[in-house]
Amino acid sequence: MRHIVGSAVSVAVFALAVGAGAQQDSKGPGRTQVDAEVLMKHKAFHITQGESDMRGILLVSGERTDIRLRNEDKVAHEFVSTMLYNRPFQLNGAGTLVRAPKATGVRVGPGQTVVLSFDVPVDKKDYIFEVFWCNVHGKQHGDAMRGEILIVNQRGEISGG
Repeated sequence: MRHIVGSAVSVAVFALAVGAGAQQDSKGPGRTQVDAEVLMKHKAFHITQGESDMRGILLVSGERTDIRLRNEDKVAHEFVSTMLYNRPFQLNGAGTLVRAPKATGVRVGPGQTVVLSFDVPVDKKDYIFEVFWCNVHGKQHGDAMRGEILIVNQRGEISGG
């Protein structure tokens, strides 16, 4: 299994062929079991699954997660986050690795679907906020192609009765 790891490289975009850089999941990118789904439509992000009360994505620290990125626009969009910087992740589907200063992500072509799989970062805090954006259409604060990720730490101690 090959993984993609972000690194401190100046802004660069690298084409990534599914066979050369990311392992294809036998279930394929259209599978139904994902933790979150981000629909890219009308140059905006729409969280269609895994939404938190803050209108972003809710993830649990330390767990393996799958986020489906579905682009229904006629132009390419990117899902870039500081959370993915220097972290291994797997792409299922046709996608392009995107690197930016202190952030990493994937470019999804028009009409394409990609599943991004990774282990959610663990932190000693009860929760942390991360952000994601489209590096093409979401660079400015308040743009419709920006979003938030809430990572909760479930240390979950259960006492016996």
